[in-house]
Amino acid sequence: MSYQAIAFDLDGTLLSSQGTILNSSKFAIQQAQQKGLKVFIVTGRHHTAVRPYYAELGLDTPVVCCNGTYLYDFQKDEVLAAKPLTTEQASYLISSAKAEHIHTAVYTRDSMTYEVLNTHFNKLLTWVNSCDEKVRPDVHQVSRFEDFLDGNTLIWKVLISDPDRQKMQNFVEKLPLDQFSAEWSWVDRVDITAQGNSKGACLAELLKREGIDPKNVIAFGDNFNDISMLQLVGMGIAMGESESEVQQSAKKTIGSNNEDSIARELTQLLSL
Repeated sequence: MSYQAIAFDLDGTLLSSQGTILNSSKFAIQQAQQKGLKVFIVTGRHHTAVRPYYAELGLDTPVVCCNGTYLYDFQKDEVLAAKPLTTEQASYLISSAKAEHIHTAVYTRDSMTYEVLNTHFNKLLTWVNSCDEKVRPDVHQVSRFEDFLDGNTLIWKVLISDPDRQKMQNFVEKLPLDQFSAEWSWVDRVDITAQGNSKGACLAELLKREGIDPKNVIAFGDNFNDISMLQLVGMGIAMGESESEVQQSAKKTIGSNNEDSIARELTQLLSL
């Protein structure tokens, strides 16, 4: 197979448990780029939370953000394609989550916002503050999410989080499926976006723009929000600690994100 591109999820996949890219992965990516392959990041993250890794890898390709809600071009600071939440949808999600006492974060055009700190955002802020100022993500506290609901603010997604998984499941099951897509991005977090958004759909749009057939693409992922991407491409690869449903959606499963698994797989597939 003559592969033309590699798509990477970040958390739990390209990133180790310490939130770093392994040197072996970086080297393999550089070798793949030298062979002419394009490298894409396909993530649940906001683009400002991708920027430090994007700079570290020296990429110049568009990024699939917020589970396929939008396609972002760092070179031009331009959104190439998007399907954000409507003001009414965002208002419904925020008020519903607050009524259930579920922690909520709102991702707007250029920032990630929260009203109340929780464990996830505490960890996120620690990482953000460790980033170089030039690539530091924009995460900040707001007094009221309702201030965004003016019809003029782009809202990419609403992130809900709670240690009680059943409580989260119940919330998700009550969502009107004709309006929303809900993707589990971590064991205690669900990303809620406009209906139809997925990593696979947005990656397909990106590949179309790049003139690349999905069958000529390798993709690595580890979570439920990666399934659409793994099924889209010719070689979908699940990380070893993925849930069985994720592994079943992939062509093969490799080792942990804390080992040289990605580098070994790319070396074999691309004869690096």
